[in-house]
Formats: sequence, C-alpha cells, structure tokens
Amino acid sequence: MIVARGAPRPAGGPMTKTAWTRDDEARLADRMLEPVRHTVRSLADEVRPVGPGWIARTRSLPMVWTLNQLRITGPITPAGAVSLADEHQAGLPYRHIVVEDDPTGRELEASLRAGGWSVDREVLMALAEPPDANDATGIIAVLSEEQSLILMRRWLTEDHPGISSASLDQLEEYARREGRLWKERCFGVLDADGSPLALTKLRTDETTAWVEDVYTVPEARRRGYARLLATHAAALGASTNPEVTFIIADDDDWPKDLYARIGFRPVARTRTFHRDLTATS
Repeated sequence: MIVARGAPRPAGGPMTKTAWTRDDEARLADRMLEPVRHTVRSLADEVRPVGPGWIARTRSLPMVWTLNQLRITGPITPAGAVSLADEHQAGLPYRHIVVEDDPTGRELEASLRAGGWSVDREVLMALAEPPDANDATGIIAVLSEEQSLILMRRWLTEDHPGISSASLDQLEEYARREGRLWKERCFGVLDADGSPLALTKLRTDETTAWVEDVYTVPEARRRGYARLLATHAAALGASTNPEVTFIIADDDDWPKDLYARIGFRPVARTRTFHRDLTATS
C-alpha cells in the first residue's frame, strides 16, 4: 500500500535539532500529520468520527487501505481497537488501523501482533538543516503523471508479489487522485531511451513541504538516485520557507538513515496495523 511527513523556526535561520523542545516536536508532529489527514479526508467517500478517532470508507476503491482505515488519535485498549475495526470495516477483506499516538501504538502492538495483525512503524522526520548542494542535479527530470504512475505500478508489484491487476488499478487510481489533489511535482531520472528509473514527489501548501514516494527500479539502484532526488525535493520544498519540510519513512528499514544524512531528523512515530482476513478464512 502506498504508503513512502511543525513548530515555527527560531529567528536567524533553519531549525536545528537542538532548537526543538518536546513542545516543539509535538507541534511539528501535528503539523506533519495534518497533510496526511487532509489527504484521506479529501479523497475518501465517507469520513466520520468513531471512538477516539475517525473512520474513512471508500467503497469505490475498496482495496486502497489508506482510504478504508480506522484512524486512532487517542488512547484505546487493544480489544476496543479491534472491536471498532470489526464494526466499521465490515464487508472488507481486511482490517486496517492507523494509530497516531505513540504510547497507544506501543500498547496495542504486542496484543495485535499476537492476534495475527502485521505492524508497520513509521517515523515522521523533519528537515533540521539545509540539504547539501549536489552537482548532479542536471540529470533530474520533471516526470509526467503517466511516467510517475509507471514507476508506482512497478513499486507496488515489487512490494506486493502476486498483487491482482484489479488491486493495482485501484492503487494507481488512488495515486492519480492524490497527485492531483496536491498538484504534486514529480522528479525523476530517465534512462537513455527516456524511460523513468527513479522517482521522488514534492507536495506543498501554505505551511508544509512534503517529500514523498522515493523509489528507484531494482536495475538502477546503487547509483545515488534516491539521495539525489530526495535532496533536490527537500531543498526545493525548503526554499518556499514553510514551517516544516518533512518525509515519512519506515522505522524498520534503511531509507530513514539516508534521509538522516540529507538532514531530516526523527520527530514522532505512528503505527499501522493490518490484518488480511482472506488469509485466515
């Protein structure tokens, strides 16, 4: 699933890690989460409050987990979370819960994992220092929507072996709607024939710059494209002087270390819990 996110800066230049108090980090986290919430609320067919959070349902795209999620924003017990998911995600072949509150996510993790749920931990990273200049920016191209969607399909196929063509089509449609919502700019690297090899997206609004979906096809890896594109997008986003420039990474995978070298620093963590009901039926 596509998945691939602010306190004001102190006077005198970009925010540094040492300038962030806990209150600063809490405000940064909320500033980073708000564009994510906005995406779901804008694209889902239905959004309504339930328990300590809200439910999004999109019957037109049932295989897009992001648009069919239970989002928990406050304390809840494991049994309570599962009960809400069962009640409000009835009819779906899965259950999907996103927990914004880190203490609640830690409390739920062991119990839900034991109950057959998969757990993904995401780290929200804010740009704390200006990215280094790169002399190779001349190879960066602006990708069309069609080119970006070609890479998104490859990424999804790689991450989800055996994914059905129907699911791929729904996820591609979601990526198209998301890109148009944000009027996102897509940057990439092309091969000699003009085929896209690597991708990074940049989304901006009045207060945030969001670097998203950093991907390189397997045959073009270890050439520095991911760092080049993520650095370019981060620098371009920061140049608009937003309150925060951010990226969301898998907390259990290596790309977060790449983003740290670019200048992003961890601010907060969220957890996503998923259970595929067809695997146990």
